[in-house]
Amino acid sequence: MTETLFVGIDVAKDSFEVASIPEGLKLSLPNDPKGRQRLLDLLQNQTVALIALEATGGYERHLVAELLEAAHKVVVANPRQVRDFARGIGKLAKTDRIDAAVLARFAEVVKPQPRQKPSENAVNLGELVVRRRQVANLLTAESNRLPLARHAPVRKSLQKVIATLERQIADLDKRIRENIESHDGLRRTDKIVQSFKGIGPGTSATLLSQLPELGKLNRQQIAALAGLAPWTAQSGPWIGQPRIWGGRMEVRNMLYMAALSAIRYNPVISKFYQRLQSHGKKSKVVITACMRKILVILNTLVQRDCLWTLETAKNS
Repeated sequence: MTETLFVGIDVAKDSFEVASIPEGLKLSLPNDPKGRQRLLDLLQNQTVALIALEATGGYERHLVAELLEAAHKVVVANPRQVRDFARGIGKLAKTDRIDAAVLARFAEVVKPQPRQKPSENAVNLGELVVRRRQVANLLTAESNRLPLARHAPVRKSLQKVIATLERQIADLDKRIRENIESHDGLRRTDKIVQSFKGIGPGTSATLLSQLPELGKLNRQQIAALAGLAPWTAQSGPWIGQPRIWGGRMEVRNMLYMAALSAIRYNPVISKFYQRLQSHGKKSKVVITACMRKILVILNTLVQRDCLWTLETAKNS
């Protein structure tokens, strides 16, 4: 085949389906090193414009990394966005083969921005941050069980697990910090991000690992990428409530906690919060607006390669 291909790949735990537009590639391969290498060999002599996959809880990570290593343009799309696209083109049925074909059409029609190849430090940082969040969730669950336990052996078991999880979190925090400090780009971005009053090491590490586009996009694009851009709802004379949608949940969760802190301690965000409240905005709307403003400020700071001050915040 000599035509330019748009490729869709539906990834599952043990296998993945491949489809292309124009039609030509249509196969199922095991999601293991041999299967992924087979796909790379098939794509080697093709002209591939874009490859689209869905985020599937991590099953796609090895394949995405190997496709990027082979210099392919790859998009990891939000599953909800792809499903809405499928409904829009009349594809209501859902199988792995159909999903692969929909992803190929999604790549052809929407042409989303391809993912940049991350550095090894960035990949490792992402895994460490995800693991820390997993362990923290386990710690929260065990800590919540402890006050309810009355039997001594049960309480002792919970206390041992809690102590182990706390040590793991401390170790992961140390490794996250070492990873950031060992990379000039990450270290500088981390310093810039943490210069903003209300952003701590945890939020900074999440932004560095889960939002590597920070400082590389404009304010509208970075807000949309994080799922913090309000979408207008209007039809004729009817005007609905704008809502946020999609984006990267981990980033939003951390920015939510950062916004609560900044509302109390950062004079710029505090003033912004009070002004919106005085206009009668709902609390959830106001906090979301603060999250978006924080992200836009951070994006501008990284673009300008400067630390936060009241003056730089006013010009963001």
